[in-house]
Amino acid sequence: MTVSRMQSGSPPVRNAAYQRLVAERNRFTVIMTVTFLVLYFLLPILAGYNKPLMATKVFGNVTFGYVFAFAEFAMGWIMAAIYVARARQFDRLAQEAQQ
Repeated sequence: MTVSRMQSGSPPVRNAAYQRLVAERNRFTVIMTVTFLVLYFLLPILAGYNKPLMATKVFGNVTFGYVFAFAEFAMGWIMAAIYVARARQFDRLAQEAQQ
């Protein structure tokens, strides 16, 4: 930063819009990370410790384990779509924080 920029405005940390952006982004990151990790590690945990549940036939010869494994792929796409939508909001908040 140049000296003139430092003197012309308050540091971004003191900016209320910047603080709101950081708080919302951190909350979103924690929620998405915990959700992903729980769902991701639930598959091997259930496969190892609850074989009867994973072997339960849902329809035809398709078991719950296969449905859950496929759901993890869907979860990845859904979480990516949620991230894209939230990133747009974060971009708007970043614009507000710069003004």
